[in-house]
Amino acid sequence: ESLTDGLQVLRYNKTTAYIPHLDWIDDIHGREEHNFDSEHLGSNRFATILLYMSDLEEGDGGETVFSHGWPPQQAVENRVQFNDALAALRESGDVEGLLDRDSWQEKMVARCRSRLAVRPHSSRAVLFYSQNPDGTVDSRSMHGGCPVVKGEKWAANLWVWNAPRGGFPGSPKNHKVVEQNQAAGKSPENDLQKKASFDNTKTDESMIGAQLYFQDTFWGNLGFGDSLSVNTYEGHQWNVKVGEKTVKTFVIDKRQIQRYTI
Repeated sequence: ESLTDGLQVLRYNKTTAYIPHLDWIDDIHGREEHNFDSEHLGSNRFATILLYMSDLEEGDGGETVFSHGWPPQQAVENRVQFNDALAALRESGDVEGLLDRDSWQEKMVARCRSRLAVRPHSSRAVLFYSQNPDGTVDSRSMHGGCPVVKGEKWAANLWVWNAPRGGFPGSPKNHKVVEQNQAAGKSPENDLQKKASFDNTKTDESMIGAQLYFQDTFWGNLGFGDSLSVNTYEGHQWNVKVGEKTVKTFVIDKRQIQRYTI
């Protein structure tokens, strides 16, 4: 348990998608007691295992797209550029009446039809790494979920860490922050850990494709009927996004157990 975030089961209904993101957590200002700097002595998400549990045919959408990658067997001269892919998509009429023109979802479909994309198939799994061998973040792991055009997609993902994650014995610490918190009379971070849950109550149509982010780091889908539980700390900011727009922000307070709904 200390080396994974736990298995997360995902359901994607028609049009559900998520924007390209990294699974690696970036504490750019070094404000957390946990040391996320995996290049040195910290720990962070090291690898992602994505398991598919449904079959989608070509053209049904739902692929996992690596937005910096190209199909491996494709010759350089045959690579399809984004504007050409978008024009071909509109000419095909595949998403006409389903996705708004110029929406981020329509643009995602064009990326999925031009870049490296893996189509869901039962019992298929994808393994990719968020870190380079030296512990630095691998930007080539930038990935997103293509909109489902037909049917639905079921999947599960597991995030694996290179060393114990925050809140578990042996997890690396940002000692400067620990000392500052101790000088301010704050309890150790582990003692301050909170349990928070986020639920989509299916009462707001605008939240059908919502996603949960820890600050700017994608955490999981929070669409209709979805529920996510996390270990977190007072002052942490959790954002709900629809597409690229932040529509709700929750800041963790002093309560030990907290529940938030959209």
